[in-house]
Amino acid sequence: IFIDDGSTDESWTIMKSLSENNSTKSIRFKKNIGKSAALDVGFLHAKGEVVITMDSDLQHDPDELSLFLDVQDDVDFVLGYRERDASMPISRKFSNWITSKIISSLTKITIKDSQCGYRRYSLSAIENFDYTETGFQFESEILIKAINEKSIVEQVKVSTIYDENNKSYIKHFSDTIKFIRLIINSIM
Repeated sequence: IFIDDGSTDESWTIMKSLSENNSTKSIRFKKNIGKSAALDVGFLHAKGEVVITMDSDLQHDPDELSLFLDVQDDVDFVLGYRERDASMPISRKFSNWITSKIISSLTKITIKDSQCGYRRYSLSAIENFDYTETGFQFESEILIKAINEKSIVEQVKVSTIYDENNKSYIKHFSDTIKFIRLIINSIM
């Protein structure tokens, strides 16, 4: 399932042509509705027991999809993690480290990279929760609300890809405030 969340380039044309030639489905939002809403629509259209998410900012290598497919079916969460190497901007290293520590503390499971959007979810493990986050914090909210003592979690190392030409849509100040709000709401 491809979700075009208000792109202004040729993404929709490319996705539509791919959908015509195979079993993929393309959904288009002419106006950006946000990462959480786009993921939620993808989850609603998913058929099967698991869903794998991959961002379209070229930071996730599609050739690594097998890393998620090869994990046993009974695993609830397969989380990609990246090494915090020289290619990762220093601000990302710090925010990744701190959010991973906080989410690990809340879930009681060591989460190596809470900001990596390359993941496999068991649909049954993430349904039946009221999610309220609308931006990038949505993926953190899923981990905080859905992981519990019965959850089976595996983590797979994925490539760390940061290309200076790829634009990030994370707003450091406002998204940090939203993350802090999510954490406060989670512990209250």
